[in-house]
Amino acid sequence: MNRQDSAVGDVDPGDDPAWLEHRRRRDEVEEATRCPHGLALDLCGQMCGPEPPPDPSGGIDDVAWEALRCLVAGIRPDRITDLQLLDVLEGAEHWVRRASALRMRSVAEIAERHPAGSAAPAPGADSRAVQPVSRWLPDQVAIVLRVPRDHARSLIGQAQRFARVLPETLAEWESGRIDQGTAEAIASSTLVLDDERARRVQAAVLPGAPGAHRRLLRDRLRRHIARIDPDGARERHERARSDRRMSVSSGDDGMGSLWLGGTAAQVEASWQCVDRLARSLDDPCDDRTLDQKRVDLAHQLLQGTLTLTDVGAVRGALGADGAGTDEDRLLASVAQVLVAKPDPEEAVGRRPLIQVVVPLSTLMGGAAPAELVGHGPIPADLARALAAGGVWQRLVTDPLSGTLLDVGRTRYRPPVAMADHVRTRDGTCRGPACSRRVRDLDHHRPWAAGDGPTSADNLFGLCRADHALKDAPGWQVLAGSDGSLTWIAPCGRRATTQPFDHLVLTDPLPHVADHEDEAVAPF
Repeated sequence: MNRQDSAVGDVDPGDDPAWLEHRRRRDEVEEATRCPHGLALDLCGQMCGPEPPPDPSGGIDDVAWEALRCLVAGIRPDRITDLQLLDVLEGAEHWVRRASALRMRSVAEIAERHPAGSAAPAPGADSRAVQPVSRWLPDQVAIVLRVPRDHARSLIGQAQRFARVLPETLAEWESGRIDQGTAEAIASSTLVLDDERARRVQAAVLPGAPGAHRRLLRDRLRRHIARIDPDGARERHERARSDRRMSVSSGDDGMGSLWLGGTAAQVEASWQCVDRLARSLDDPCDDRTLDQKRVDLAHQLLQGTLTLTDVGAVRGALGADGAGTDEDRLLASVAQVLVAKPDPEEAVGRRPLIQVVVPLSTLMGGAAPAELVGHGPIPADLARALAAGGVWQRLVTDPLSGTLLDVGRTRYRPPVAMADHVRTRDGTCRGPACSRRVRDLDHHRPWAAGDGPTSADNLFGLCRADHALKDAPGWQVLAGSDGSLTWIAPCGRRATTQPFDHLVLTDPLPHVADHEDEAVAPF
């Protein structure tokens, strides 16, 4: 049984007369009304010309082609198995990508036929009704797509940018290898560059775009934009820094929101201080979640009301007969509670660990950007300022694989040095198709089972959702000797993640004067 038959049929369709009759009727419909492209015959005659069209399945993934066949035949989903339905879902996603790219190509084509500033009659109008194209083109597109006029005008500009500046990205989109969000991320991120530099960034990120999560793709785009245009990156950072502000807004149910902006280094340091203090509060009488603790502590720090008083913990130390306690025992119990409490000087006042990868040339006054781990590229001036007053941490990487080997710091819960090592090695959550921050350090081989050591090789950084997914029924997670994690879904589909590739942070960066001659290093 070939893949096309198995993707839309029962396990053994040859024994099902109803299925065979369905296939016969479907083939008749296709032969009578469709060309091998899957188009209506009259439309194909106009678009394909007199030459016989090529085999429609050539160069198209079998699953994607089968999804189109299901669409043409109008097959009922209840006639196929769960795994076959997932195959069709994958193929449908392929065709959704191709269709959205075709829409963008069509908008670009009609815009190219009628450039801005020219005059022509609208399609279908009297040839004598000549008027400026800008008067009718956005409205025509808006009516066809049923979108507002301003949206149509924006879409026309975006389509022309794809066609003129980023044709390779549009071609990848049309092939179905990348989706609309990925293509638009490349287009929008490179708007800050001139056309030539935008093409060079495209050439650097496009090869890895099909398999990259959206957030990681944006990180790579920012990194290459900073490398190819360090002066522009510094100017944009200064403009954004001058606009830093704090705002408040009211919400429903008696709640409100406080928004606090700042440089990436400020935000990271503030987050680490509040997060560290929240995690240090280990009171069995406190039923708040970690998020609730962070919010409460942040407000207490801003308001100057942070205290160490905890009546519930004192009562617990005194025991059930605390009512008649003498003064000495009361003082001893309070002292016992305070010893267990976090020291503000230690939990808050200690400098947070901020990891910055800085080329030596930048420290000596060069313009090459640095990398603030977890946030992305930062201008050279900011990197030098952080280097002047920061706590330094050496990052040693494998020169071939880019895998972190050591962070330079000489039980069940890993020591601080080991936890820092694992978090930096993994970069983001190691779950399938995830780019969230690492929240939990998971023992791959369970510690409670007696064979799961607390070691860097057995620890992986996960977000809360993927930590729970790892133990969900039917899921398997395999750890490779190269540090990879392979996630196997109950349906058998696999996704493999790797430790963060630190080569993108340590590769030599081009000098400003050489930007026009050197190629951007791929990620």
